[in-house]
Amino acid sequence: MERYILAHDIGTSGTKAVLFNTDTLTITGDCTESYPTFYPAQGQAEHNPEQWWKAVCTATKKLLEQTKVKAEQIAAISFSAIMNTCLPVDKNGKALRNAIIWADQRGESELPKLYAAADENAFYNITGHRINGTYAVAKMLWLKEHENEVFKKTYKFLQAKDFIIHKMTGAFVTDYSDASHVGIFNMHNKQYESTLLKDLGLFEDTMPEIKKSVDEAGLLSAEAARECGLISGIPVVIGGGDGCCATAGAGVYKPGMAYNVLGTSSWNGTLSKTIIHDPEKICFSLMHLDGIHYMPLGTMQSAGHSLEWLMNSVFPDFQTNKTARFTEINAEIDTLLKNGKHSSLIYLPYLMGERSPWWNPDARGAFIGLHPAADRAEIIKACMEGVAFNLKIILDSMEKNQGALSMRLIGGGGRNKTWLDIIASIWEKEIAIPEYILQATSIGAVLCAGIGLKIFPDFSAAEKINPIARVIQPNKALQNHYRTQYNLFIETYKALVPVYSKMRSAAS
Repeated sequence: MERYILAHDIGTSGTKAVLFNTDTLTITGDCTESYPTFYPAQGQAEHNPEQWWKAVCTATKKLLEQTKVKAEQIAAISFSAIMNTCLPVDKNGKALRNAIIWADQRGESELPKLYAAADENAFYNITGHRINGTYAVAKMLWLKEHENEVFKKTYKFLQAKDFIIHKMTGAFVTDYSDASHVGIFNMHNKQYESTLLKDLGLFEDTMPEIKKSVDEAGLLSAEAARECGLISGIPVVIGGGDGCCATAGAGVYKPGMAYNVLGTSSWNGTLSKTIIHDPEKICFSLMHLDGIHYMPLGTMQSAGHSLEWLMNSVFPDFQTNKTARFTEINAEIDTLLKNGKHSSLIYLPYLMGERSPWWNPDARGAFIGLHPAADRAEIIKACMEGVAFNLKIILDSMEKNQGALSMRLIGGGGRNKTWLDIIASIWEKEIAIPEYILQATSIGAVLCAGIGLKIFPDFSAAEKINPIARVIQPNKALQNHYRTQYNLFIETYKALVPVYSKMRSAAS
């Protein structure tokens, strides 16, 4: 009888269930169930955690029905999920309010408390992060200040996958990847930082036990099995945060290997045996799924978001005709590149402020160098280039601290060959594209379950599960032009920094 791993990727807009055949090492099918994001006020973003659970149960049932796989064939369940969530629950695991998710900004009001507890350098050296209001620790402080009755009733603060794991097993656990992104994790001793917690007036016993992502949280309970359409007793393996699962699923399993996720947002990530302290703090660090390696990352806000925004602006029918419109515009851009028609037009991709490399919430998007002859192909090409330039700053910083890195790329942007050609030429690197670029995060969860059950020896199994399908080579004829544009991109941003500050003051 064939055996399957059921992986759930709990995302911002929905949960994707994936069935992976452990005999053929292939994905048998997937099913996505959506849920809404609630915006109670400006800068706030929440999920109803019971809708996570409903989506997990519904997607599981639909997927089994679609694939004709029987519940008895499920060998294990595991997870990848959104990170930096703040969900307070009581002793029974019941949510005390909606989950405050990663996109929520309300923690900004609590930053003075974080700065009082640790200056920027001390915080970065301990946690691997800059002080930032989006981290779960800032949201916990917000609850303490603004919803103190909820705060006092809280038994545990959970991440998204941790809530589902409790629903399935009754356990209150998390993994190293999620724990390391909360903002109160000591990267040196790999434990919660008790002094920081004490100085912030938070309590270590409200944090779940930390285990490896490949560890078993427990067995699926009879009640949860009935709700999910499964059978009781299936091992539930913890899994990890989506960024770290993406690392594993992309096939990055040792230092020297790196990857990019080109989606709505985008990031570069790699692995290190030691803690990387970036003097410029361009990158931050998480713990990898194995609980051993460190994972330096640099994340930008508006990558695919920039391109989507611009395509919507240029093509009124873009949302209903995406494939045709991209085919059309990419052909025009390819002609510009082939004919060597270079432009000095610069696009700064800062529609929602920026994290890496600038960490400037006041930064805004801009086109610099527009002229009457600039057509849609030149403008959209500049958008693609601007995202690539911003990611190159992050990549250059990583290589400065760690040496040369081999790159691979996953995410929806990996389907756009024109954009990949531009990125490879700007980075001056070949870029390997794995077979599964949209399911790589789910494959990370599959790997956690497979290693936990000893089906796979370690994370290097990703080479067989998600092999390289093609390689994008840089266009050497473009490199001199792009080197000049890269420097101009950086100079343009720096010139606008005082303008951004004045714009913030004018809007307040």
